Amino acid sequence: MLTIKKKGPAAKINQEQEILTFAHKVTGVLSGYTKQIIIAASALAVVLVISAGYSLMRAQQEKKAAPLVAEAYEYYSPTGGMGADYSKALGLYREIQKKYPNTKSGAAAQYYIGNCLVDLGQMDEGLREYGVFINRYSGEKLLLGLVYQRMGYVYSVLGKQADAVKAFEQSETAAGPGVATVELARLYEASGNIPESQKKYKVVMEKLSGTSWGMEAISKVQKIETAPLPSAGRAGN
Repeated sequence: MLTIKKKGPAAKINQEQEILTFAHKVTGVLSGYTKQIIIAASALAVVLVISAGYSLMRAQQEKKAAPLVAEAYEYYSPTGGMGADYSKALGLYREIQKKYPNTKSGAAAQYYIGNCLVDLGQMDEGLREYGVFINRYSGEKLLLGLVYQRMGYVYSVLGKQADAVKAFEQSETAAGPGVATVELARLYEASGNIPESQKKYKVVMEKLSGTSWGMEAISKVQKIETAPLPSAGRAGN
């Protein structure tokens, strides 16, 4: 019969000594990193303070920029049936961009700078300003999609269809299926690339159902699917 020996006082003391020894070792290791831990904690605190200060500053800048954006847009797309003053709008948008470049208002201003130049007939200058937006504000996905979309239209007007397709594809990637998808379907159809055109029209059918674009896509898909296949002709002819 096995006998279970109870641990006596000596065994208990040995265990306590082992625990204390391990604790001292851990303390010794951590003490070597105390300075680094303090420095890291201090650095994190500084980053948080700076971030909070930057957020507050940006909020204040947005508040100041908002009335200027509204004023510029009134010249760009006036209410009451008045004609647009793209030159005046361009000047205001440039002012906003210069004063508040790190705000959403600044990003919007950069987008409209390109639009104003295009509307003034300065296509190449407009494309350059769209390029500035892409380099500075690629994180603004919705506006980025609109920038690429406008570039697609400009390239189409300039007869650069390959560049137009690329721009619309980038617009669709940035903002998701929408107007750019419709334009891609039309461009592919016009170029004779029916398979790609059908793919895009089917996306329009699914994502933009209930719109005029969706109805157009349905008619295009049905037209292609019901078109008769070309005759193979008689053998030997």
